[in-house]
Amino acid sequence: MRWQTLTGTAVSFLAIHAQPGVSKDHENWTHFGLRPLGMGNAYVAVADDYNALFYNPAGLARLKEWDGEFLNPRTIASTNLGSLMDDAQEKLKSGKVSDSLDLIEANTGESYHVGLGLTPHLIFKNFGFGMGIEMGASMVFHKNISVDFDTGLRFVMPFSYAMNFLEDKLSLGASIKARARAGVDRQFSMEDIESFKTTGSDTGGKKIDDYVLSGFGTGADLGLLFTPSKTMEPTIGVSITDIGATTYEAKDIGGEALGNPPPQLASVNVGFSLKPIQRDKLYVLTSMDMHSINQPYSFSKKWNLGTEVGYGNLIKLQAGLYQGYLTAGFQFDVGLISLRAITYAEELGAQAGFKEDRRYAVQLKVLL
Repeated sequence: MRWQTLTGTAVSFLAIHAQPGVSKDHENWTHFGLRPLGMGNAYVAVADDYNALFYNPAGLARLKEWDGEFLNPRTIASTNLGSLMDDAQEKLKSGKVSDSLDLIEANTGESYHVGLGLTPHLIFKNFGFGMGIEMGASMVFHKNISVDFDTGLRFVMPFSYAMNFLEDKLSLGASIKARARAGVDRQFSMEDIESFKTTGSDTGGKKIDDYVLSGFGTGADLGLLFTPSKTMEPTIGVSITDIGATTYEAKDIGGEALGNPPPQLASVNVGFSLKPIQRDKLYVLTSMDMHSINQPYSFSKKWNLGTEVGYGNLIKLQAGLYQGYLTAGFQFDVGLISLRAITYAEELGAQAGFKEDRRYAVQLKVLL
């Protein structure tokens, strides 16, 4: 099945059933992992598992053992998604424009999101590679009878290498990565929404295919970790992702030339972590990050705080503050099965604390 057909079906279904949450590229500087998000996404100075591939490649130099996961699906959904779908099915049965208007008016300013993802990877001390695959849909209703809609596929594949220096106090790492995006990200009017009730309908002489953007690009990341003392392991972390910005080159999909997505901007991220308690396998880890400090958006959305209490790799409990909202999570790992679950919120406004989109995510690893 061609990508256009898949996208058209997704947009039609989501426009009817209203699965809405919008996250912009300056907030998507990395492929978000569940454990980091449970810690408030304050992970640049932690980077001690496969998430180092996406947050700070220098962390690979500090791994004590190899790790691989090939089947670890995850799902993410907004808290209020179920109620919206029920409301949408009831309002849109008649097909009347007035019912569609009532639906938008009742949900003005609300955001909804649903997504699926996979993060297969293989890491060893000093090097590793992995993939971050996300397919999802987000939507926000506006008072001017329009909807911000973002749906499609995002893909990132880093190949990373890192080394230790200064008696293992300093770690430096680098990644070369491929990025790909394909989907629809734009604002649709009420007329557009009505026409999308039939897959493939024309909208002002256009089809949904005309709104699809698709592209492939290559980029690079750099990372640093510095731990001056083994006592409580105070660590400074720095990562620069998508150095110089990763641009997407438009690709022909299904024989049609599509537009290219906007570039993924470079992001300078800094962090600090500390282990105030370390007793055998029991530990307490704290962290603080500032993300995308080079990008012009509110500093209130850049600060993140996190903590984790763990007993070896058996169980880990996380909590944090991300974009001004509380996060929480846990990870339970027994043999060939690992369960991760978190709750976090995306900020819809320009500043933290304005409007939240509360989400829940679950990830299950089976076998490797």
